[in-house]
Amino acid sequence: MRGLQTGRHNHVVFARATVKLLGSRLDVYVFVADGMLVDTGPSKLARAFTVFFQSQAIDRAVLTHFHEDHSGNAPWLVKQGVPVYVHPAAVPVCEKPARLPLYRRLFWGRRDGFSPRALGEVLQAGDKAWQVLEVPGHSFDHVALYDPERGAVFTGDLFVSPKTRIIMRPENIPQTMRSLRKLLQYDFRVVYCSHAGVVEDGRELVARKLEYLENLRGEVLELHRQGWSIRAINKKFFPKTLPLTYISGKEWASEHIIRSMIEDS
Repeated sequence: MRGLQTGRHNHVVFARATVKLLGSRLDVYVFVADGMLVDTGPSKLARAFTVFFQSQAIDRAVLTHFHEDHSGNAPWLVKQGVPVYVHPAAVPVCEKPARLPLYRRLFWGRRDGFSPRALGEVLQAGDKAWQVLEVPGHSFDHVALYDPERGAVFTGDLFVSPKTRIIMRPENIPQTMRSLRKLLQYDFRVVYCSHAGVVEDGRELVARKLEYLENLRGEVLELHRQGWSIRAINKKFFPKTLPLTYISGKEWASEHIIRSMIEDS
């Protein structure tokens, strides 16, 4: 399948594609388990992903959150008669076409409006009852899907990397930390991440990410108490500006990590 790599890990089938723009690149994964599709990929890759969807026995789809790289192909699925589930707070957001800055339209493509269904606390998929965990921080509507029997969890953008270097302006790092603590209360081993893919030592790396953020927050707040500015603190911990910060007009920036830690305190 051109532009798409597929594979299987235990009970999960996955597809991966890579999006590139002006020196930035990001892998995107979608997963199918028990007839349930987790995230839909961006509409920029609609041709490849929809062929993959048609090759699978999908009877429902779940979005970990409303962002266009996760929801871009949801309108197509709804038109095929596949119900798409989202956090209840994201239903009105998804019903309208996404209003995106130019760089995001170029990177991910557009996202038309569609009619989703609201998630409850449990989602039945096949003979499995998946627990829906509210884990905001990256977005207000973010959820993770947990299978207690298999010790597996789909984390959307909650994990991504053990060391966060850049976030979007609306993100809340202390809230993400609370969500990581919540996730670690559950017994899981494998993480299925929408950008890192299959993470077999998922629990260890989620714990490592939380530890990194806790240590960073402690140092940031101490420097802030000493009178350091957000800009100066950011320069100390993140001296290199990543290309996406320039491309996005600072919608993505390491400075937002520092700011959210200070404002939440």
